[in-house]
Amino acid sequence: MQHELILAGGGSGTADYLLPAAKKALESADCVIASERFLSLLEVKKARPMGNISQLLQELPELLETERIGIVVSGDPLLYSLCRTIQNRYPELEMQVIPGVGSLQLLGAAFGLTMEQAEIRSIHGRECSPGTIAYAVSEHAETFFFCSGTQGPREIAQSLLAYGLADTEIFVGADLTYPTQQLWHGTPEQAAQRPNPKLCVAAVRNPHPKPTARLGLLPDSAFLRNRSPMTKEEVRAVVLSKLRLKPDAVVWDLGAGTGSVSIECARMCPFGTVYAVEYKPAALEILEKNKAFFQTENLQSIPGRAEEQIGSLPVPDCVFLGGSDGAAPELIEHLCQLKQPVRLVASAVTLETQAELFPLLQKLPQFEVIQLAVSCGRPVGNYHILESNHSVLLFSCMTKE
Repeated sequence: MQHELILAGGGSGTADYLLPAAKKALESADCVIASERFLSLLEVKKARPMGNISQLLQELPELLETERIGIVVSGDPLLYSLCRTIQNRYPELEMQVIPGVGSLQLLGAAFGLTMEQAEIRSIHGRECSPGTIAYAVSEHAETFFFCSGTQGPREIAQSLLAYGLADTEIFVGADLTYPTQQLWHGTPEQAAQRPNPKLCVAAVRNPHPKPTARLGLLPDSAFLRNRSPMTKEEVRAVVLSKLRLKPDAVVWDLGAGTGSVSIECARMCPFGTVYAVEYKPAALEILEKNKAFFQTENLQSIPGRAEEQIGSLPVPDCVFLGGSDGAAPELIEHLCQLKQPVRLVASAVTLETQAELFPLLQKLPQFEVIQLAVSCGRPVGNYHILESNHSVLLFSCMTKE
């Protein structure tokens, strides 16, 4: 019979912020797993240092076969902590969760920052682009951040300055509730010059939050052209819809051609970055001209074959595979091996490409395939007829759940 797991928030790690409800529940456990600072505050039957989290998660079902286990985490287990990780890994596990007073609440209390409408983000142990940081701050009056030594207030400040958010105010708290506690607030310019505290949280107050504007789509006639291929505007509109773009998305356009999809993605992701990979010189030339014409500075053209370049690119949120020249199996395998789930949209005009893509994608999550057959009217004397473009299959999926 499997015993219940107790998951408790230990707060800041000082006696004043370890809640009585957590102490009472943990004292009933057969074994409590926690860091030394929390174990020193508890009277328990049996204690075990926290150690490696991945190893603990792997051993958890076996431990619960014989004992009632208590785990103590810092702050609140419901917020960027172990609760969701355990639920995702062991959805049937019976678990008692006891919340704690987290560091973001302590920071808010120190500076009088309320949290009713706050955005909460973690840049601790997570890849987070400057655009993602700035995007969060731009749309919210208050944004709270869990930080690390390598991604902290200094990097937040640099991101705000890069995206024109210098009129914001940054609040920083380190070693909260300890004798070594540090509190500081100032402008992004000031914060960008300061070293990051080792353990800290931060908040940004934006006096002028506003939603990010979404631009309308461009017609084919807006783009500069040469003989390089271009995704037609009707197909392009569906591709952009299927990509499910967000303003801070990292996008790969593989086989970018003229760059029409890349340009549209760059316009729709003002806080993101688009990497347009293309190996044909004529296509690269017109791609660069379109980039300059539309002033999409967040678009980077990457010369070379996609299968040779993607290993050096940042992990994407979305990928459009417009042309692979036979490298589709290698490209899709690479995407599926990434830890982060990726939204993938691929187009196929020829029967050979359609036959290649279908077996590669059909078993992936959220798989869809649609056929687009667009006919455009053209005059013939006093009349008009519909002239068909090539039929296109669009495949869309996620690389993992």
